[in-house]
Amino acid sequence: MKITQIRNATLLVEIANHRVLVDPMLAPQGALPSLKYLVGQRRRNPVVALPEGVDALLDSATHALITHCQKGHFDHLDRAGKRWLRERQLPVLCMPEDEDYLRTRGLAVQVLNAHESTEVAGGRITPVPCLHGRGWVGKLMAHGHGYILEWPGEPTLYLAGDTVLTDEVCRVMAALPVDSVSVLPAGGAAMDFGSELIMDADQALRAATGGCGHVVLNHLEALDHCPTRRSDLRLEARRRGLQDRVQVPEDGACLRFDLQGHGR
Repeated sequence: MKITQIRNATLLVEIANHRVLVDPMLAPQGALPSLKYLVGQRRRNPVVALPEGVDALLDSATHALITHCQKGHFDHLDRAGKRWLRERQLPVLCMPEDEDYLRTRGLAVQVLNAHESTEVAGGRITPVPCLHGRGWVGKLMAHGHGYILEWPGEPTLYLAGDTVLTDEVCRVMAALPVDSVSVLPAGGAAMDFGSELIMDADQALRAATGGCGHVVLNHLEALDHCPTRRSDLRLEARRRGLQDRVQVPEDGACLRFDLQGHGR
């Protein structure tokens, strides 16, 4: 299995003979509005460009997988991403609550089961609920789902989606095989007021400590409301003795994992 970190939560997962594009935010640097309104430095998003060579990566995709996309969550599916998917009529896997939203935008939707696994192209995808922030700010969010991807001959992959650390996330990670891979958000995204919307460094590393297998941290250094730095994450992972299990890839980096539990 290969995971290429593209930008923010956008990944290309190569699993079996399939290449799954996750949460495509494809806008040019600075094409989207700031997510800070009253507090802190405002910058237009995304604050970085797509990595070099991304067009060839995107063109290899066989499916897209959406964790959530409504209530203004352009950082997981923006206008450029919708246009790209619509032009290619790539199969777009999503949860039932997003079906109508995506169909009305001309996308080739394939709906996954909300409460059990769905057989997809020789493998299966199982949804895991997200909690995209607590308290009043959480009430404003599209909470979405993460997914467990399982294909014969490949490591189990858990894509957490946009979530804070919850009992459900801990339960899933503790039950994963020792050769599994988890992709967790660690950007500490927050609006001007209220609690965090996704895991920060401490929550992500606590999840890694209690879980099994390799952990990949992303949702970093691409949006103006995500303060966590990659360099700080790597230092803290080393301090906690997690440097052999936790990876924090740069945009454009490709990670490889196998069933012997090796990652590189």
